Amino acid sequence: MDLIAAGDRVHLTRAALVAIAAIFFLMGVLASAYGPLLEHLARRFEVSLSVAGGVLSAHFFGGVVGVLVSMRLLQRLPSRTFVLAALACLGLGCAAVALAPSWPAFLGSVLVIGLGYGALVIGCNQLVAHSEGTRQTATLNALNGAFAMGAVAGPILVSTVGRVHLSLLYGGAAALAVVLLPLVAQVSGRLPFTPGRGAGKSIGLLAVFMIAVALYVGLETGIGGWMPSHLESVGVQSLAAATLTSGFWLALAAGRLLAALVPAAMPERVIVMIGSAVAALALLSALISSVAPVAYIVAGLAIAPIFPTGIVWLAKLRPGDARATSWLFPAAMAGGAVVPGGIGAVIGRFGIGVAPAILSIVAVACLGSFSLAAARTSRPDG
Repeated sequence: MDLIAAGDRVHLTRAALVAIAAIFFLMGVLASAYGPLLEHLARRFEVSLSVAGGVLSAHFFGGVVGVLVSMRLLQRLPSRTFVLAALACLGLGCAAVALAPSWPAFLGSVLVIGLGYGALVIGCNQLVAHSEGTRQTATLNALNGAFAMGAVAGPILVSTVGRVHLSLLYGGAAALAVVLLPLVAQVSGRLPFTPGRGAGKSIGLLAVFMIAVALYVGLETGIGGWMPSHLESVGVQSLAAATLTSGFWLALAAGRLLAALVPAAMPERVIVMIGSAVAALALLSALISSVAPVAYIVAGLAIAPIFPTGIVWLAKLRPGDARATSWLFPAAMAGGAVVPGGIGAVIGRFGIGVAPAILSIVAVACLGSFSLAAARTSRPDG
């Protein structure tokens, strides 16, 4: 079957990959900065803390719109044009935040950041997953590791610069976006899309992948959200619990960077299934109070490669149609919104002590979904 842009596969130069790594890092910084900034924003704009929390909703809403719009734009635009436009949108939003004179202007600017953020999340992941070469799994893990490192750096930047010099923080982010534009311009080619009914044949497989990704994102968010409370409930001091939670995110970043060293011959399905299984066992062992701090860190290392590796796995199964992997990103957002809420409801009913067990069950469900995907793809009609 003919492919749109056949023979014009996405090509990423070394400079373009460096730029994409910097974009991932910048997105990690921006995504993690809002929480530490909330009290400062409430004082600066003279709004309540709950109103200041609206910045999170503005960013998330912009991100959802950015992803959904990008699913269509990526089929119509050359890769270079798309990434340049998305990065320019992110930079424009950061510049607007730096200059925002009022709370409504600030929220509107954050919405623009969210639009660019959502477009870059789906665009950069898609470009790498469907690019030329044989090391997409390692590359995408390393790039998502850069995002996680940015998420670790964000609160540090806020505490050292952002609270006093908010305009400097976001102005610097806008300047970085501008500096990266010439490097991003070295991206070439287009994503492959199969016209007509190409994806319909494997709609069941796509649904399984979407469920697996939604469970993964819910698991990652759930661990980060409930880990501090559980550790405090078993006697860990608040400061130590917060530090250990930072350790979980550092483990996630380190795990993705280390995953780049996994031999290319290692099948993607093996990587994600081993990660899910180890996480399930580690989280179950967190029911033992003395083991819990280490168990959560191990879980972070184990789940680190699942999301980027899962994207590459599906991309290799559907090499002629980037629409399949596009749908993983709305699924990820749904998982981040729904699964932690469900975990919270169970914890509200049975107490914080069951948190590790519930998180382990989610990891098992994630393993089951990926195992089903592996079983489906091993069939002759796969």
